[in-house]
Amino acid sequence: MSGSQIGCPFRPHPSAHLKEGQKDGTTKNIRNEKATKSHSNSGKSSESWVRHTIVVMGPPKVGKTAIIKRFVYNTFSRKYKQMVGNNHPMDFNVYGNKYIRFDFQDLSNFDEFPPMRELFITTAEAFILVYDVNDSNTFLEVEALRAQIHSTKGAIPIVVVGNKIDLVGTEKEVETERTREFVTTTWKNGFVEVSAKDDLNINQMFEQLLIQAKWEYDLRPALRHRQQSLPPPQHSNSRSNSSSTPSATRLHFQDRERSDRNCCIL
Repeated sequence: MSGSQIGCPFRPHPSAHLKEGQKDGTTKNIRNEKATKSHSNSGKSSESWVRHTIVVMGPPKVGKTAIIKRFVYNTFSRKYKQMVGNNHPMDFNVYGNKYIRFDFQDLSNFDEFPPMRELFITTAEAFILVYDVNDSNTFLEVEALRAQIHSTKGAIPIVVVGNKIDLVGTEKEVETERTREFVTTTWKNGFVEVSAKDDLNINQMFEQLLIQAKWEYDLRPALRHRQQSLPPPQHSNSRSNSSSTPSATRLHFQDRERSDRNCCIL
């Protein structure tokens, strides 16, 4: 499906605004499914669907669920709850009878369920890997996750997301521009820093996902509408311009850059 085949404006389907906990009867994991619902008796035109599965992974407590819920439901909670594998669908309506569904699979606590982790990795079309910008160890865990994904899937669309920029101050451990260069140049993946709490750059994360996956859907009108409908953040802190990075993290990047110059990037 090319971008020229999809018109504007896009608008989220009502199920995109389901409240947390509402059931959706068609949320099973389906890759690139194109379904047609015919209405022969009523004479109405058919409804066609395209579905994409995105798996969201990362270390515990980096905000994976918070990012999904902010984008899909526009909600945020400070409470931490371990998740095993929830599906959060978001639909976009095209021309009134054509729909695109993005299934965001929330795969937390993955180390305790290796078979489920393998299943999610195998069936995914794209990945969002989340780390905490205030904890360099979480980025190292994302690196390990990415290696596992590549060993299973080979080259596949990935967006690396640094969350909790609303908490950035003197404690920031993963410096922005150096990390951006490493992820986009060495890994050839998408990169964005966000705040699920303050809804900062959440749309940009999704746009990076579309670019990485080469899904040529012009969803910008719908995303702009979503952004315009949101209240202003109440506790947004200014970003730190500090370029300091702990020596261990800096050495990690330098070692990776030296080794990757001599190999083919998938």
